[in-house]
Amino acid sequence: MSRNFFVLINPQSGQGKSRKIGNKVSAFFKSQNIKFTLFETRNNCRGSQTVEKNLTPIYSDLMIIGGDGTINEAINGLKIDLPVSFIPSGSGNDFVKNISIGSKLETQLDTALHGPINRIDLGLCNDRKFINGVGIGFDGQIAADMMHRKVRFLSGQLKYYYHVLHILGSYKYRDFDLTIDRVPQRQNLILLTVANGTTFGGGFKLTPHAKLNDGKLSVCAIGMLSPLQRYLKVLTLQKGSHHRLKEVSLFDAKELIIGANAELEAHIDGEYFNQPPFSVSILPAALQIRASLF
Repeated sequence: MSRNFFVLINPQSGQGKSRKIGNKVSAFFKSQNIKFTLFETRNNCRGSQTVEKNLTPIYSDLMIIGGDGTINEAINGLKIDLPVSFIPSGSGNDFVKNISIGSKLETQLDTALHGPINRIDLGLCNDRKFINGVGIGFDGQIAADMMHRKVRFLSGQLKYYYHVLHILGSYKYRDFDLTIDRVPQRQNLILLTVANGTTFGGGFKLTPHAKLNDGKLSVCAIGMLSPLQRYLKVLTLQKGSHHRLKEVSLFDAKELIIGANAELEAHIDGEYFNQPPFSVSILPAALQIRASLF
């Protein structure tokens, strides 16, 4: 079967950087006589709808140009089992930190054409799939604040860090009603991250032990760190060395249930996702990707 790429692009991703990348991808495919069709996400037609409606068996590959949110949209519209490749152009691009596709566009295109196909797990939160993870508590509040509080003079990662620092010292721990692999428990936490990947917020390795193909959810639970400790230890989260802190618990699970709590906000793959209750589980080997795994 000759290759025929379904290319999904979010023209708003990366402050318009995606559109420029899309033009280069189009020129490359034309120069190589490779079939492709470019589809843009729109405000009135989300990426999941675009993929579900238009991606038919005539296509051999799905290519996603955008950030983590665009990837999430695409996998939730994907109904055909075919290889997916990635051209990152978002602000954080956390998912691609788990795979090897190259840092330059030329290398990423070569990976899309000739890279190895690997199967990876996906997560499922209620009825929505995720590729990287779900964050509940502090990082969910960041996503909510970024959506509701506009900071005109900042964008991208600087905007994210602004919101982190704005509530890092003042965010209060919350009561989590949890069921982990059928064992009920209550915990007072600042955040709970349920992950498939390792990295969040553009570079925080909250779940450094995570593997994309191990059939497990990787979990980071952070308890009652004092405001001063949060500022002092924030670099350990970037390095992935926070497991040394007694307030931090890293573990694996197959299923988590988070009870209803109006004080908790959540994100899924970096995009705001409302409030619990949530039922989170793993979908083993659910997605083909063209990339090497670390």
